[in-house]
Amino acid sequence: MKLLLDVHHSRVAAEHLRADGHDVVAASDDPVLAALPDDELLRRAARSGRAVVTENARDFDRTVRAWAMAGEHHAGVVFTSPRRYHRGSSSYPKNLVRALSALLTDPPNVESDWVFWLP
Repeated sequence: MKLLLDVHHSRVAAEHLRADGHDVVAASDDPVLAALPDDELLRRAARSGRAVVTENARDFDRTVRAWAMAGEHHAGVVFTSPRRYHRGSSSYPKNLVRALSALLTDPPNVESDWVFWLP
């Protein structure tokens, strides 16, 4: 599984995951990705076979539902809670890296269009 971290998440998390051998890109590392609206970010991720990791559940849930109705497909969306993975906490981004590592080690057994809340 390949991931694209939305701008809400630290590029440091992506760096740690890459160091562990995972294919992870951070939108905050790429000005073009960082500037894309949510639906375009999901489209770009889908084209490259990446699941999007975001805390923006409201907008991405709406986009995922609209895509399902239109027959469009994506490579997955991982929702994160801003309370659990708060960028100002002393445990961030280590807690995010641990949770995403677990997901990457045991990914959903689905090809596309899956949505997952990171515990």
